[in-house]
Amino acid sequence: MIEAILTDAVELTPVTNESPFESSIDYAAELKKRDEVTRTWKTLSAEVQAEHENKIESYIQASGILDLKSPEAYRAKNLFLLRNEVAAHIKSESPFKLLSVEELHFSSSLIELLENAENAEHIRELYKLRKRTTGTTRNAGISVSEAQRLKNCMKQGRELYQSGRAGSLMVKPLNFFYALTAYAYAVVILNNPVRYVLDGLPGSHGLNYLPDQIRAQFGGDIKQGTFSDLFTSFPSSTVRDRRTTIIQDNEASILAFYKTRTSVGTGTLLSMVPEIREYYSLVTGKPSRTFPLEITTVSDPRSVKWELQIGDGETRPATADIDNAFGEFQRGERHGKTIVTIPFTEAHKIRATIYSDIRGRFWYIENPFFPIVLPELCLHFLLTNAFSNIMRYSPDHWGEILLNQVRSDISLITRKYLSAFENKFPVLLLRSLSKFHPYVSAES
Repeated sequence: MIEAILTDAVELTPVTNESPFESSIDYAAELKKRDEVTRTWKTLSAEVQAEHENKIESYIQASGILDLKSPEAYRAKNLFLLRNEVAAHIKSESPFKLLSVEELHFSSSLIELLENAENAEHIRELYKLRKRTTGTTRNAGISVSEAQRLKNCMKQGRELYQSGRAGSLMVKPLNFFYALTAYAYAVVILNNPVRYVLDGLPGSHGLNYLPDQIRAQFGGDIKQGTFSDLFTSFPSSTVRDRRTTIIQDNEASILAFYKTRTSVGTGTLLSMVPEIREYYSLVTGKPSRTFPLEITTVSDPRSVKWELQIGDGETRPATADIDNAFGEFQRGERHGKTIVTIPFTEAHKIRATIYSDIRGRFWYIENPFFPIVLPELCLHFLLTNAFSNIMRYSPDHWGEILLNQVRSDISLITRKYLSAFENKFPVLLLRSLSKFHPYVSAES
């Protein structure tokens, strides 16, 4: 069983289940038709209105207008809200402040920032800041009482995380997973365009764990829950450092998520963690799926463009993966690196998996799930869930891993992952639920 931790396996299965997003109905067009019919109703004679029992809804229904209370309309509205949110992300500048955190005390500084966010009025402000469209359509956003509930989720998450840091390796995975779960509720309400209150969230983890194979299943016909809501909380991806901000449209990824059941081995997920790339290669004998990425600005007489340099000069991503991620954009090779050139105005069209380490350096990730683009916080949700399940349901095997009584490479990669997560977690959270985009710098 334990050897399965390193299994690199992905299975994508198309399904025909009911998605929370309906693309066959143009919700905006239906709203427009409804407005037109409503205006017509006001001009009708009393006799004609009486034919419809003097009820405008009866007239609207007779006119063939979509019933806004139907399940189909609800799903169409979800897609309408998602698209509006994506458009607002792309059109507006990022409102989140780049924040340099001094390297010497970065861990305590990041935890202080997390604790500082635990304020109901501040959370109400964050709701309207992070939700560009749905955050302001409900008057004051969320109520004080709902913000207070989110504060409790965040406080519990922080204390679970700190308990995990202070505790032994024997119990870290469970503390870390439930810390992430508690924080996920806040991330969802503050970012997911179709979730507004905690009482509206499904009561499951939103994924399956297969213990014999140490695999995770998610998406498609897997019961919706925290993981699927967390995934949908990233309608766009932000690639950002001191010079660069690229907003990527994730609509296609989200729609694919709910139409594809994905089964993935823990080894595959570990191969996508930049912080352990060398250890992954050492332990498995296979290359990591992570590649250094540098982004520079280039100009020509017609436009300003981003130039993405992917790879370390010796290894670079597979051509097919680059084709998936960058579609019609110009691609080439220079000094052993893949070069992709993207006009500023077209950057949102990329479909790449790009992560950023705590220092703000970019990493291109070969994507085993395309067209699904896995947000980095979701990657860690899957991994901490897997390790917490091993810890809870196979404590004998978990003890063998920690005491180095099985293959030493499995012990090594497990310890290194948990250490990497411990350092990275606060940064990922702050980038997902605060007004800051922090990175750790050696500069004071």
